[in-house]
Amino acid sequence: MADREKKKKRAYLDDFEKDLNGNYRYRGAHYRYAGEIPRGKALARLWALCGGGAALTVAAGVLPGATARAPLYLELPYMAALVLALYAVVVLVRTTRGGDPMRAYIHEQTVQKLPFLCVASAVLCGVAAAGQEVALFANEGQLLGTHGVFILFEIAACAAFAAAAGIVKKMSWNREE
Repeated sequence: MADREKKKKRAYLDDFEKDLNGNYRYRGAHYRYAGEIPRGKALARLWALCGGGAALTVAAGVLPGATARAPLYLELPYMAALVLALYAVVVLVRTTRGGDPMRAYIHEQTVQKLPFLCVASAVLCGVAAAGQEVALFANEGQLLGTHGVFILFEIAACAAFAAAAGIVKKMSWNREE
């Protein structure tokens, strides 16, 4: 059972063959970008949105007092949003480095995962902002400035990741054998 799963997970390794010199060559399928917006422009927009959303998520967490002694319903969604936001940036780095044409296994590991990561980050940023609002009302509006900025940062990050997900969905790729 474990052997079959391991084979599925690393099935893309079957697309590599050794040549006469002992070097490995990729012989598998490729994906070529075929979107309406040029690839460079689409990636620049994605970098602005995903990078900006991740920066806003990080900035919200380092605000003094915004997450100090925070209840669990605030910390868990924020930490999950932070991890997914940073992972979305890592996936975007791999997407950018993948080139055009992009190898099929890189396409599956990056372009196909990025919309989910962006949507999940947007949802978790929204949940973290809502949790901060609940914490703000529970403390009867104490430290409104820091908590308000946290909420604004998280809402802006939510919007940035939602827009990034929309851009990734509009990007189209053609498979070449």
